[in-house]
Amino acid sequence: MIVAGGLLAFVLWFVPWVPLLLLGHPVTVTQWDKKHGERQVEVGPGKPNWIRGRDLSRHVFHAIVTAEDGRFYRHYGIDPQAMWESLELNRKKKRYARGGSTITQQVVKMAFLTREKTIIRKLREVSGAVLLDMLASKDQILEWYVNLAEFGDGVYGMKAASRHYFATKPELLTIEQAIHLAIVIPSPNRWSKGLRRRDLTRFGEQRFAAIARNMRLAGYITETQWATALSRGNFGRPLQGHEEILAAGREAAAKCAPDQLAACAGATDDLDLWGEDDSEIDQVPQPEATPADTPADTPVATGAAAPVPETSPVPDVAPAPAGDPPVATPTESPPDAATWQPVEDNL
Repeated sequence: MIVAGGLLAFVLWFVPWVPLLLLGHPVTVTQWDKKHGERQVEVGPGKPNWIRGRDLSRHVFHAIVTAEDGRFYRHYGIDPQAMWESLELNRKKKRYARGGSTITQQVVKMAFLTREKTIIRKLREVSGAVLLDMLASKDQILEWYVNLAEFGDGVYGMKAASRHYFATKPELLTIEQAIHLAIVIPSPNRWSKGLRRRDLTRFGEQRFAAIARNMRLAGYITETQWATALSRGNFGRPLQGHEEILAAGREAAAKCAPDQLAACAGATDDLDLWGEDDSEIDQVPQPEATPADTPADTPVATGAAAPVPETSPVPDVAPAPAGDPPVATPTESPPDAATWQPVEDNL
């Protein structure tokens, strides 16, 4: 009896209590706030800055899935292939370059675990991810993810991020804006430099181009939307060499059979985006405190003019030009686009 009780207690401790997420129960997480520094915050339905998944622009889900977990709709909480690829990449580069965690694993870690890099924490994360994938829909998992994720500059959650960086509502985020936010997730404070100054570094442009191309290959956006995103992806300005990028992407796509999209999209790794780009990861200075009349859970950029959206919002349902494939919705299982795993915050 004692042994059984001890085993039960261990299991209850070891496996994160992910059913709480399905019940809509708030979770207490640690966040860094400009005004108060590190603090404990409750995140969940009904709490400040919570946004329901159905109220988000579909481009947000598409960009995040493409950038963070290309096989999200096809795996069962963990992605052994991504883990193996990460191990091989880390061995090849002789450093910790990629974590290999899925979106589901990241939700478990952000909601229930610490950031300590230990085998025990990783195993708890994996067990929680498998259980969460069994109990929750993909849309429910994504809803928690966009509300828990950090976007740099002391900003957490997609609702606060859309307001902070683009002065808009999350349901009105354009394709370009969604990609900009997805770019910084792997290392928010280091990779949000281009987002904060509204001018992508070369490193940021490469990431933008790769995510946009994979969104196209996955069927999330039409060719016209893809070309438009490249032509104004640097906050209203075209990416460097955007016409060449478009031509190369078209040539690669033309050589792909429908069941080989993952191989075609795999060229993201060829850009060596797991390396450290000095211009993108400069040490971020301590942000200034928010004004006293600003809510603590709504960080704002100080000492800078309010951001002006660079484009008119793209309608949530845009008619596809003749010849373009239909755009997938978040509930569909897209083709197996390349997986883009976070770099350092995702072990």
